[in-house]
Amino acid sequence: MSARVIEFPPRGIPGTLVRYTEGGGEPVELDACGPVALSSGSRLVYVLDATGADGGDGSGETFDADTLATALAQLPSDAFVVADLAGATDALVRAIAGQRALRTLVLAGDFTDEGVAALGGMPELTDLVLESARFTGAGLAALAGSETAASLDSLVLSEAAAFRPEHLRALAEAPHLTTLAFDGMPFGHDLAGAVLTHLPQLAEVSVAERPGHALDPAVLERLLAAGLCVNGISAPPQNAALFAGAAAEAATPSSAAGQDDEDDEEYEDGEDGEDGDEAPEERGVLREVVAEDELERLLAGPVPVLVGLTAPWCGPCAFLTPVLEDAVEARGAALTGVKVDVDRAAWAQERFDVLGVPTVLLLREGREVFRFSGVASRRQLEGWLATAGVAAR
Repeated sequence: MSARVIEFPPRGIPGTLVRYTEGGGEPVELDACGPVALSSGSRLVYVLDATGADGGDGSGETFDADTLATALAQLPSDAFVVADLAGATDALVRAIAGQRALRTLVLAGDFTDEGVAALGGMPELTDLVLESARFTGAGLAALAGSETAASLDSLVLSEAAAFRPEHLRALAEAPHLTTLAFDGMPFGHDLAGAVLTHLPQLAEVSVAERPGHALDPAVLERLLAAGLCVNGISAPPQNAALFAGAAAEAATPSSAAGQDDEDDEEYEDGEDGEDGDEAPEERGVLREVVAEDELERLLAGPVPVLVGLTAPWCGPCAFLTPVLEDAVEARGAALTGVKVDVDRAAWAQERFDVLGVPTVLLLREGREVFRFSGVASRRQLEGWLATAGVAAR
């Protein structure tokens, strides 16, 4: 039996509408027209490419943007939990801003600060992506003290060439904003300074490094020294300079790397899955630990321990495991490798304050030396371990 029915315009609205059920079940694509029935626990995701609106040059559907904005504004305020709008204008941003149940909102287009200023009434929003060359950040001031600022966990700024760092101060009192990402825009000392000055609650910064937008090692050192996790890697502040140097070295092509570089390329191809490769089989180099007291005994010993948190359903974990195995095997008795399945070891994520997998930590005498989340190449891991004083034999 349907728990509720959402009435879309009889002629429908452009874009893709997907219904999914929390806790399981396959997503189902629906027609966004007329009555749409939702059972208990089912939610709607709305994806739109509006780049071709009004006969523009984009590749999306051609339709009248004003009519669409009107239709979106007339929907119930809890119609969607996720919305992804490409080609977004200020009018579309203002229309989608009425969706108070949104948890994730992705906006890409030529919207301005005026549109962003309308996003203050979203008490459930945790993830916000803003991609516009016209966005300067001034619109964030309207979010200060708003319901949106109170709920936001992560913010991504993409291709925001006009963004001015000082506008980050508007988010200084966003209590749950712990992750900030920058994609396709320079990240220098001015932006780093604004992050450190205005966002004391921040825990993680991600910078998508591209040609011309490489992260300066001095900037990386500054962020690490402040205790931030940067691009998945974190280290004690006293080791910030060492790990920033290791990152710079890993980013520099070296003809001496030889086979190591080729191995990294093979690993990355497998990770992307473009060639249909399956994850390599595990070799049993890593010690599987389920009980917390067993891990504590290992950590109390004199040998550094590399701990990999994983799960059987985690695809990236399967590709990272051989990288960890190689690193441990190359160090023999100088390094202990441990694998912890977070599904079997319920204590592990809380013990290490980890939200996702894969996450890898190096601990010496029980103290954390560094950690990273996500996948890493052999060259990166070798550099981090060498920096930590755990060299290969």
